[in-house]
Amino acid sequence: MNTLLSAPRVSRPALASLLHWQEPLATRLRFRHALPGMVANRLLNVELGLYLLAELVPLAPPQVLPDLLNGQGSVYRHRPIWSPRQHRALGQARQLLAPYLDRTAWFKALDKYSNLSPELRAFNFKGDLRTDVSGYLLRERLGMFARALA
Repeated sequence: MNTLLSAPRVSRPALASLLHWQEPLATRLRFRHALPGMVANRLLNVELGLYLLAELVPLAPPQVLPDLLNGQGSVYRHRPIWSPRQHRALGQARQLLAPYLDRTAWFKALDKYSNLSPELRAFNFKGDLRTDVSGYLLRERLGMFARALA
């Protein structure tokens, strides 16, 4: 019998395991700012999407994330040449940000993100990093986003 045919199938990780990259910081944000439910997780997911855009297509507006994740639209067709690391980041982001493949879900998340307190947000409304945020907060979040997409 061929051993390749009898190899065990690898299943996709459950949703809970996809959130493990953000849990320590999400828990701290939840308690530090008394955030209800999954608000901290949603905040970090939106920021991961904004970070991905800044890494792959820095001049693109935040609204194009679903096109990038779906491999469609002008932002994807006219993208610069990416390194293998950037291709891996997009592949990882497609798993971590799967709900945002839907344009409506991304727009709702962006709207909720813009309504959060400015002290919680690391990005502004254009998708750029805020310059008035502490260096520690930016290093902590950017490091976490880079590890999540590695």
